[in-house]
Amino acid sequence: MDLLPRNSNQLDEGRNKLMKLNELLSSVEIIPTLKTQNIQVNGIAFNSKNIKEGYLFVAISGTHTDGHTYIEDALTNGAIAVVGEQELFLNEVPYFQVKDARKALAYLAKTFYKNPTNNKTLIGITGTNGKTTTSYMLKHILESQGISCAVFGSISIIINNEEYSSTHTTLDPLTFHELAAKSKDQVIIMEVSSHGLVQQRVEGLEFDYCIFTNIEHEHLDYHKDMESYYLAKQSLFTYLKSNGKAILLSSNDWSERLNTYVNSLGREVIKINGSSPTYTIDIDKIIEQQTGKVFSLTTQMQGEHNINNAAAAFATSVHFGLDPKHVELTLNNFKGIPGRYQLFPLPNSATAVVDYAHTANAFHYILDTVKSQNARMIYHVFGFRGNRDVQKRARMIEMSLKYADRCILTFDDLNGVPAEQMINELENLGAHEKCVIYPDRTEAIKYAWEIAGPGDWIVITGKGNEAYKQSYSLSTKSDIDTLNYLLSTKHSAKPEIESLL
Repeated sequence: MDLLPRNSNQLDEGRNKLMKLNELLSSVEIIPTLKTQNIQVNGIAFNSKNIKEGYLFVAISGTHTDGHTYIEDALTNGAIAVVGEQELFLNEVPYFQVKDARKALAYLAKTFYKNPTNNKTLIGITGTNGKTTTSYMLKHILESQGISCAVFGSISIIINNEEYSSTHTTLDPLTFHELAAKSKDQVIIMEVSSHGLVQQRVEGLEFDYCIFTNIEHEHLDYHKDMESYYLAKQSLFTYLKSNGKAILLSSNDWSERLNTYVNSLGREVIKINGSSPTYTIDIDKIIEQQTGKVFSLTTQMQGEHNINNAAAAFATSVHFGLDPKHVELTLNNFKGIPGRYQLFPLPNSATAVVDYAHTANAFHYILDTVKSQNARMIYHVFGFRGNRDVQKRARMIEMSLKYADRCILTFDDLNGVPAEQMINELENLGAHEKCVIYPDRTEAIKYAWEIAGPGDWIVITGKGNEAYKQSYSLSTKSDIDTLNYLLSTKHSAKPEIESLL
């Protein structure tokens, strides 16, 4: 994975000290030979294109491609040994068969980079929603006390106070360990997706804290059913250290089940809400049940969902060892993050908000928050990602119609789905008098801008600060960029506001 720096300073190009192959193989229980003891390994790669002279190639059977078919390419590029799952014999270089190449890659990377998280506090956050906001809240709180934090997440990767672009919520283990080795930060906060857990991207890691924010209907195109999705989330907590702590937000039977499971592992649970909680949330406050002490969870980010995120950050910080009063005050000045309930005051006295919300529950939270701001009319712009869970789409429309005066259906990432097919799906799902369809996302935002009047709110969800993957009529790169373009060109609303009533 290539990481492109957002700031001017580059990550150091220097690599770890080189390692003998036999030393490296010992981490995956491969019995080395006398013939391999003096082979020097200069690096590891699981993509044959990244192989350089002296590298170890790990052949992984992926969802779409099989790394074993690229072994010859790896050898041509300079691989000195190969690890894979198939029963093979190579004349050119040593070949080592393992049961699980993904798992092997994780431990090989950990060994090659000298277990770089060993001297750091490692915090993992999982959940359908709230991972990113909670991670940035935590970073804000900890750094206010002089504790340096790296963040590995969906928005960006921050190491040594330098910010880099991110392509995955949870990095592959090779990239993670390489970057962790370069980090001089005291704490690493990482978002852990269900995909990352199933694909063993955190294998071999030992977490000091694991945070669970919530679970709802999502990613069932990948996990097939809620049971599988839940079990993926649950698996994060098997990576807790024996003295590690689990911070659980309880909101349904799934979270209560997780609480029972983590307790069965003998790990300490700090529970927020639900039965026998450590803390309870009361509107915008958190109450410590043992003492009855009350602390504010107010931030500059609005909405019940952000109160929940703040509660998770608060509980983690306090059990990290910080003074709860300081945590309270620090949360109060947390300003938010790009693409998460990001507000744009418009020239016509309307307000636009950009958010990453992409589930029915997330729609509820953000639209309910907007309604509480005494919005005169709500125009909701959103779409659906191609080749993603289609089961949730009708529920998303239903939730939007509950709050919005007009649903403006548009494209999200097509992900290989033909545009005509997605238009048909939008037409079928949006067969309601309050729904209109603008496939071009920039035109959909422009349309909402034009019909909005004073006191109205435009809610644009699904992508947050993510870049567009399609080209649209306006040459803008994201929802935020589109709004900024309209603001810069002083795009005006229609003189007569279209009524939906």
